[in-house]
Amino acid sequence: MLDANIPWQRNYKYLGVTLDKNLHFRDHIERVRNTALFYKARLGAMLIRKSKLSRRNKRTIYKMCIRTVMTYASPVFAHAAPKALHRLQVIQNKFCRAATDAHWCVRNSILHRDLELPTISKYMKDASKRFFDIAGSHPNALLRAAVDYQPTHPTHLIRRPRNVLTDPLDALTAAVESLNDVNDTHD
Repeated sequence: MLDANIPWQRNYKYLGVTLDKNLHFRDHIERVRNTALFYKARLGAMLIRKSKLSRRNKRTIYKMCIRTVMTYASPVFAHAAPKALHRLQVIQNKFCRAATDAHWCVRNSILHRDLELPTISKYMKDASKRFFDIAGSHPNALLRAAVDYQPTHPTHLIRRPRNVLTDPLDALTAAVESLNDVNDTHD
């Protein structure tokens, strides 16, 4: 361009989402993970085990400051590889353990139930469902057409954002859901 070479970029950050050549979102998830860990470290004095804050307040701080960083634009990258998304779930698991001062032998599903937090994959799935519902009824015909497609078969190699709605639950999400169902039947 104008007799100057334009350097090739392997990935590009656009509207806070790091896009790579194949849309694997590994770099984006790693950047988001590091940002969430930074915020968790800065808020650590309020979130640690011996903090005087109530669990409810710790959960509110987590949801307002840390989870929003991790799940910004989640309908775009929610269909990424489960291994990559698991790295975000680990941050939430560590928060749950620190906020409740739980012993190492307490299951993560019980911690999520006690704090009334959905897993990251469940939260992203719900956000994606809300996004596709809103976009499907939007007055702009181009936006409606962009979300009005049939997702490919779950075993198909090419994944698209709408595939996250038909994905089966991961093990932790299934365990939290079953614990919530048991609690609902006993109430």
